[in-house]
Amino acid sequence: MSFEKRVCVLKQVKKGFTADGSALSGAVYAERIGTELTVIPRLLGIAPVREGRYALALGIDGEVLIAELREGGVRMQSPSIKSGMAVLLVYVRGEAEAVAFGNCGTASADYAPLLAAFQKSEERKKRPPMPAPTPLPPTELPTFSPNNVPLAPAVPLPGEDASPFREEDAKYNDEAIADGNYYEDAHDGDGEAGLEEAAPQKAAHDGAPTAEDDGAVHPLLVGGGLTYYNSVREKLRAAFAKFPRDDRLRAVYPASEWVKTDGGLLGIIYKDGSPEFLCVAAEANGEPPEEMKAHCQFVPATPFSDMVGFYVVYQSASTGEYVTVSDS
Repeated sequence: MSFEKRVCVLKQVKKGFTADGSALSGAVYAERIGTELTVIPRLLGIAPVREGRYALALGIDGEVLIAELREGGVRMQSPSIKSGMAVLLVYVRGEAEAVAFGNCGTASADYAPLLAAFQKSEERKKRPPMPAPTPLPPTELPTFSPNNVPLAPAVPLPGEDASPFREEDAKYNDEAIADGNYYEDAHDGDGEAGLEEAAPQKAAHDGAPTAEDDGAVHPLLVGGGLTYYNSVREKLRAAFAKFPRDDRLRAVYPASEWVKTDGGLLGIIYKDGSPEFLCVAAEANGEPPEEMKAHCQFVPATPFSDMVGFYVVYQSASTGEYVTVSDS
């Protein structure tokens, strides 16, 4: 396991943040073991605040990590600090202000990008939550169109043809689903680790009941109530067989599985071993893609930074409706 250590000396950028009026100075000590970074600030004479707060913005290997200023230090996942780091101390009360800055190694001596990234992080926190979609009447079954399939634009699926869509093919049919039970073909000898095998195995791994528990048949194996999921499951199976696995969002949703396609991530989030949401995700790099803006939510990849994460669109596995998922 690798060990890296850096010390970054801070110098005052703006006056007025010491108790005795002298120039603010100090240092930030950073130690990285494996991928875990421990940051301990040591600031001389910094004035306590009655309103607002202090925070740190760290520039490491092209990424910006945000952390609240704590006397005992903070821990977070980070890239390597071997080539250096930059640290900006900010005071936040309304708009963030630069207080002190330092850099070491080959890290940039310009603190403006760190301040801009921190301000953007604060703005993202202030965004109002996306309103929940209006549910369909109980008596109205959803119809499915290609635009409602949970696949990002420009993400082709293997085996997908250009035949015209027929609404009657997408309507829910108990007998059709029962006759063509997808999961009965789990062991068809094609050597493919199908999606139908992965879901029950993941349920057992996460402590959820499987088909063998108490002799009961798990809902995932019969597709009960998963109208929308059943309508697109062949496409999902093909995608999960073709594209490589990607586990980055499993840190946020342990009961989920994802693949990295040519245009983003495609995933399934499970609840009690059964698909709950079908998702597409794009790495957050500025504003969300235009085609995702109406329905996406920002999901941080780590609790230590609001700058690193994904824009995710959720669709109900039961109805295909776009869903807003709360943080709680």
